[in-house]
Amino acid sequence: MRTAEAVDEVRVEDGRRVLVVAGRLALPVPAGVTDAQALVLARAGTTAWHLLRTCAHLRPDESIVVHDAASEIGAIAVQLARSFAAGRVIATESTPAGRDRAAELGADVAVDSDPDGLAARVIGANEGVQVDVVLDPGGALTASLDALAPFGRIVCHGADQDGSVALTGLLGGSRAVIGFRFEHVLARPDMVARAVSELFGLTSAGRLRPVAGD
Repeated sequence: MRTAEAVDEVRVEDGRRVLVVAGRLALPVPAGVTDAQALVLARAGTTAWHLLRTCAHLRPDESIVVHDAASEIGAIAVQLARSFAAGRVIATESTPAGRDRAAELGADVAVDSDPDGLAARVIGANEGVQVDVVLDPGGALTASLDALAPFGRIVCHGADQDGSVALTGLLGGSRAVIGFRFEHVLARPDMVARAVSELFGLTSAGRLRPVAGD
């Protein structure tokens, strides 16, 4: 099930706008959130929220790397990390425009996502220190592991990963690699509702800007 197929529409029921998710869960949309924003939050926003909260357990002052930071999920993850009091938010993107967008959304620094030398650039962007959390949609697992601090967590949320992970590498660094699939969230309406409720609140308050994109 693709995430775009799982989110149906925003419609009016009993005079209220509601977001219908997976054909069965209806969540009220506040006045400060547009229909387009509600749909982006339901898909990309819920994913980003659970990557940070449920999977990575991001704590205040921890450093985080968001790969593909100009994508819908990445852009929201950058903003949420800042809202959740991350210590340093590092974005990676392949183009100058993408890096500029990530910086505009709140990344402390944005670096080129070219695999050659990526781990060194990430560590350099974190002032020479390995990072605590990495969100990886695919293609950067090896570099992410090389840049990860002891007790750090990588959350893989895409299908195109660049290789397997040796258990000895995880044990040797006291590190974790965590997988995420949006379908598993959809199977638990409470997980959708919890994320969307906070996302709607942040958007209504002007602290989150969901933008449709890639």
